[in-house]
Amino acid sequence: MSGLLGTKFGPQARRRHVIGRPRLGELLDTHAHARLVLVSAPAGFGKSTLLADWLRRSDVSRAWLSLDSGDNDPARFWRYLLAAAASIDGDASQPSSDAGAPDGETAVAALLDGLASRPRPCVLVLDDYHVIEEPSIHEHLAFAIAHLPPGARLVISTRSDPPFPLARIRAAGELLEVRAADLRFTPGEVGTWLAESMGLPLSAEDVELLADRTEGWAAALQLAALTLRGRSDAAERIRRLGASHRFILDYVVEEVLGGLEPGEQEFLLRTSIVDRVSGPLSEALTGEPDGQARLEAFEAANLLISALDDERNWFRYHALFAEILRARLRAAHPGLEAALHERASAWFEDHGELDAAIRHGLRAADLERVRRLLRGHWLERLKRGEIRTVRDWLDALPDALVRSDPQLSNAYGWSLILAGDYDGVAQRMADVETALPLSEDPFDHAVLPQQLESQRAKLAEVRGDLDASLGHARSALDLVPADIDPMYGALMRGQATIQLAHVLRRTGDLAGAAATYRAAIPLFAAGGNWLAVARSVCNVARFEIGAGNADAALHLCRATLPQIPAGSSSVAAVLVAMAEALLAKGELDAADAEAGRAIDLARQGGDGPTLAEATEVRGHIARARSSGGGAGSTLVERLTPRELEVLGLVCAGRSNSQIARELFVTVGTAKGHIHTIYGKLGATNRVEAILRARELGLAN
Repeated sequence: MSGLLGTKFGPQARRRHVIGRPRLGELLDTHAHARLVLVSAPAGFGKSTLLADWLRRSDVSRAWLSLDSGDNDPARFWRYLLAAAASIDGDASQPSSDAGAPDGETAVAALLDGLASRPRPCVLVLDDYHVIEEPSIHEHLAFAIAHLPPGARLVISTRSDPPFPLARIRAAGELLEVRAADLRFTPGEVGTWLAESMGLPLSAEDVELLADRTEGWAAALQLAALTLRGRSDAAERIRRLGASHRFILDYVVEEVLGGLEPGEQEFLLRTSIVDRVSGPLSEALTGEPDGQARLEAFEAANLLISALDDERNWFRYHALFAEILRARLRAAHPGLEAALHERASAWFEDHGELDAAIRHGLRAADLERVRRLLRGHWLERLKRGEIRTVRDWLDALPDALVRSDPQLSNAYGWSLILAGDYDGVAQRMADVETALPLSEDPFDHAVLPQQLESQRAKLAEVRGDLDASLGHARSALDLVPADIDPMYGALMRGQATIQLAHVLRRTGDLAGAAATYRAAIPLFAAGGNWLAVARSVCNVARFEIGAGNADAALHLCRATLPQIPAGSSSVAAVLVAMAEALLAKGELDAADAEAGRAIDLARQGGDGPTLAEATEVRGHIARARSSGGGAGSTLVERLTPRELEVLGLVCAGRSNSQIARELFVTVGTAKGHIHTIYGKLGATNRVEAILRARELGLAN
């Protein structure tokens, strides 16, 4: 299961009564040289509609991603963005991304590589970018914009300008800006739309007045038109429109709702609490039948509701319309909103959409439901790399509730560890130890002692106490329950084994690390984690290559390939190791072929880290061709245990200051170690050092 929501890919289904805007389409077409197209205007100005209609009229290759507040989790954002980019010229209705989420730098590399491989110009649209507040996402996306390959354009639709270096992009002539002034409907466009789409042939004077009163604002025009149909006093109603956008909305919504039956009004109020609504969900919220028919009827009436898919299974209300409906719901039915969120949470849980179930459970303040859902859902999210999502969920609960639940405290501890924020881990471990004796769940007592030992191993490793870390890692292996579900037990043992392998590698016991990585392979296979199998094999193969045994590495990879289920993109990591082994043997054509296969499969599966590694190997192959030989496989000088420790942090993406903090040394000392490592690896910068470390089996 990909875990990606299909309705986020591709623009909403074509709306009825949409008028073409050739002047804006021509503007977008004639600025094909712009790296960045920024469509920035307040809500209701038709940004998304313009872009969707433009793309439908254009033959350009494209991909679309609709963003929401949950995408502030960097791991989630990049998983979705890479899946969207992979759908260019393909079928975006069934995105696939079973692999773990890449970090920002790896994701950007994978994104740029994928865009560069496109045979013709392409457009990637990010809709509703204003919901993104995470600084690291802005930073990495700005870097991607600056390095977009020729023919690739990023189009951002937003209510506010993103914190990109817009002045620099503008000065380079690579920015196209479409703002509110451009998006306002001209009197001519208003008249054409009213006559052709809404059946309102107003006089030129009335059209001019309506355009003036609404200031060409699409949302207000659409609602105002609904109040004018069939009215003989259209001119008088137009004159009564106020000057402010919000006043217009309040007025016309009052008019629109006033023309509906009481049951229709109630339907709109009760279904406005969800971000997207289907027929069955609307029936759960309202308790009334025929939800699908009502949604389709509202869409046919152009009532600021849009289908999210061509089958018209899912719909959403215009954001401002929904906001007003929710305000009216609170006024008409105090206290009902929480009950509706509770119904939505239950419906989404029954239909397997646990993210939405948790979100609505939090809005309903149904703490027991959220606690139960989180207990069963947090691990899957962390495995995907969505650390911020888990942290946000836990932070939304009362701290006392989290601390009283040993499973949630354990989840909090892992979310801190994976985020590199170690200061609060000890307290969360203490919370687990305090709450565990009071838990009535046998599963907690079976697994949490082992989880605590794994966390102790990680904290000791961070402190640099590698002896203690080894001890805790071995203890974590011993504490895996013998009677636990075999698949879950295999995964636990695999995770503990990998932790032990990492520590062994950092102590300089490369032979022990290689053997331990090898021992993890059958455990992950038994647990069905084929991506972990492939990456473990890749680690073992790199140790063999580093020891000068490229043939043994090839034999291991070739023996592993038939074991991985047919069609799985996880084999990409094994193909990368094969390419590295062939490169070490100087067989450049064969190495290039395997690297190419790895790139294709990694892109297909949304496996950003492996895609980046395969691309790096291709770079090595190209350099080997230019120098007329293969790649070396020996160190200039052996690294000390401390240098291996520093190298591991460099390969994990830590900055100099982060390395200094984790090792309790000064930044100057950290820089000194890194400089020495460069010399021993024959590298001149971080990228070369990481690549060289991977060639030698010193890093993942």
